[in-house]
Amino acid sequence: MSIKEKNGNKEIVLSHKEILQKGNHPANKDHLTEENPLQKIRKSKKTIHTAIDSGEPAFQKKQIETQIFELKEQLHAKEQYLLNLTNAINTTNAAVEFDMEGNILTANKNFLKIMGYTAKDLLGKHHSLLVDSSYSKSNAYQFFWNDLKKGIYQKDEFILTAKNGQLIWFLGSYNPIFNTESKPYKILKIATDITLAKTQFLQLAVQAEEKEKRSSELIIANKELAFQNKEKENRAAELIIANKELKFQNEQKEKRANELIDANKELAIQSREKEKRAAELIIANKKLASEKILKEKRKLEKLKRAAELIVKNKELAYQEKRSSELTLANDELRKAQEELGSFSYSVSHDLRAPIRAINGYTQILIEDHADSIDDDGKKIIQAIINNSNKMGILIDDLLAFSKLGRKEVSSANINMLALVNAVISEITVEKGENIPIFEIEELAHSNGDPSLIKQVWINLISNAIKYSKYKPEIRIKITSTFEKDKIIYSVKDWGAGFDMAYYDKLFGVFQRLHSQDEFAGTGIGLAIVQKIVNRHSGTVWAESKLDAGANFYFSLPNIKH
Repeated sequence: MSIKEKNGNKEIVLSHKEILQKGNHPANKDHLTEENPLQKIRKSKKTIHTAIDSGEPAFQKKQIETQIFELKEQLHAKEQYLLNLTNAINTTNAAVEFDMEGNILTANKNFLKIMGYTAKDLLGKHHSLLVDSSYSKSNAYQFFWNDLKKGIYQKDEFILTAKNGQLIWFLGSYNPIFNTESKPYKILKIATDITLAKTQFLQLAVQAEEKEKRSSELIIANKELAFQNKEKENRAAELIIANKELKFQNEQKEKRANELIDANKELAIQSREKEKRAAELIIANKKLASEKILKEKRKLEKLKRAAELIVKNKELAYQEKRSSELTLANDELRKAQEELGSFSYSVSHDLRAPIRAINGYTQILIEDHADSIDDDGKKIIQAIINNSNKMGILIDDLLAFSKLGRKEVSSANINMLALVNAVISEITVEKGENIPIFEIEELAHSNGDPSLIKQVWINLISNAIKYSKYKPEIRIKITSTFEKDKIIYSVKDWGAGFDMAYYDKLFGVFQRLHSQDEFAGTGIGLAIVQKIVNRHSGTVWAESKLDAGANFYFSLPNIKH
């Protein structure tokens, strides 16, 4: 491929193959010329005459002349077709107007249809939109427009790039339009689409080039075939000599074979005698082996039974020891539970009495001495009442937490969706607070203690509502998924969230990640959730980001799996 300057425009000379290989890729330049295919046919004809003069077989010469004749006929047909096609295209021209800076002013329907653009795509856009970007930045492109600005008429074959990247061949002209002062004020491009005709002409030229190449290949192949035939004749002579030698060797082998036959007959007689003796030895050995195997089997059976008796005796002794240990452990556990129950009752009774006394005395102060107490004193008394109430709630939560360890866990099939809906229906919202919006998917059934699992849902849903109360909207999503041998339930909110750096404190008793003034609570709710889930052979965990909500998960065994 080469590039040259022509009338201020960049012109590209490509081979026929390069044109066809580019296909729908963007054109690189506005002007494209090519070598006349007839010249290539003449060159091919000279090559063929040379091959004929060199003494090739007559059949091959005739075949090559036939191919050249067919190629001429095809080329003549294509030239006639191209002429007819060009006459037909001349009746429908594509037209575009530009200002003197190259901006598109108008474009007719034929041009828009050929290029695949709409009027909106082109109006006001620069002519460089229609050509390759590398060419639009070149000096040749600037010379082209400088000549147009000077009023110089330009006519040639042009290649433009359609909207879909296809190369479009045009035969036409760029015509400066002059005003009354004989100065050009705009450019009119009138052209005809000759893409189909041009492409077919180039294809025919490439076919001619391919025919020429094929004829050269046939000449080389014939030379190679002649060489191979000469080599085969040499090999045939060598094979005749080798066959004579082989015949002599076969005669010698036949003599030796006859001698071997006689020797084999003698060996066969000896072998039959040996086989008889070997058969007798095999029968004797089998009898000895059978007797030995029976002795070994009996010995192994005795050893196996003795080992089994030893193992059984050890297992019985271990079971008796474990039974004694379990009995002692159960007795100790029962005593510990009784002591824990007594302690819980004592703590509940002993702690509630002073709290009730505090509440009573403060109530007397408010009722009987309200006039003698100033506002600060009343605030202090109210703080005492509030804290004593919190202490009572804390004692209740602590007792509930301690009872979980002693409560027997029942097992029943739980309709989780019905249980969650029941919990939501029991939730009360204080006046002035946002009403929670629940998004509940179909929840998988599971097995467990309904009352304990209900407490898990109550604590998790209540926490989600509580920590979302400062948000414009309280939204809670409840889902379930299956994972191997367990069912995972989740409660997601978009509330205050927490810092995962303090995750290890999340499920601890009395551990709080937010202040009491910001969110009320005793810090036992999540500890109760963890204890209930653990007693159901499950786990509980959470994921969160501060001020972006939290997602609490708990798993229960999948009994069906």
